[in-house]
Amino acid sequence: MGQVEHTPKVMSVAGTKGSPLRLKEEQLLAYFALGAKPRTKVATIEIARRTGEAFELAKGQILRVINHEGPQVADFNAFAKADPHERFWSIRSRIIGGSHLTAGHQLWSCPPWTRPMLTIVNDTVERTPQPNNVATHDLIFTRCDARHYELVFGKAGAPNCQDNLAGAIAKYGLGAHDVHDPLNLFMTTGLNEEGRPIYVASAAKTGDFVDLYAEMDCIIAISACPGGSSGDEHKGLRCEIFNVEGNA
Repeated sequence: MGQVEHTPKVMSVAGTKGSPLRLKEEQLLAYFALGAKPRTKVATIEIARRTGEAFELAKGQILRVINHEGPQVADFNAFAKADPHERFWSIRSRIIGGSHLTAGHQLWSCPPWTRPMLTIVNDTVERTPQPNNVATHDLIFTRCDARHYELVFGKAGAPNCQDNLAGAIAKYGLGAHDVHDPLNLFMTTGLNEEGRPIYVASAAKTGDFVDLYAEMDCIIAISACPGGSSGDEHKGLRCEIFNVEGNA
């Protein structure tokens, strides 16, 4: 008799029905309506190619991150302004939202807080089915760092997101040890047949953007990634901060 194959029982709550912490239909509709509300721009932050910047975002504001010069990966860190020990938790956000985030997904903070910091309310990057479950706005990869470039490529002193982010947050009294695994906005990634992380050319186009609604007062740090995932020609990023009409 032939051997009978058995499919292993899926034990994870998130893997069977989706995480119960994901937004429900009525909540999604409310956030999408919020993302469409009239707004007033209060600040523009330019991030030069291969560098990083940090800035404050108030609760109730919307942050727009734009590929205004063309496809460019943005390594995104977030801290609670009230206590920067509370920061973005990429793994919990991945378990709740999936390996690639888009509108309707939330960025969760680390323990002991474990609560939403930001909610994505708009995302203009086109999502089309691709092999290896490739998609954009990555939560699989970490940030690039100088030591990685030394070990893998024999390069010393190469520009990298770890140093960009550490330099950007220094003005808030934070340092290299506070940099954490990012949401890689505009990075297009997947897993190959061997289960290894891969990245391909970004699916973003010139003018594509992501809008994030602040659930709390935040310190945001972004690196215009100088690595290969941004392509052969590295570009700058533009961030815009908006007050939303009717939001206190």
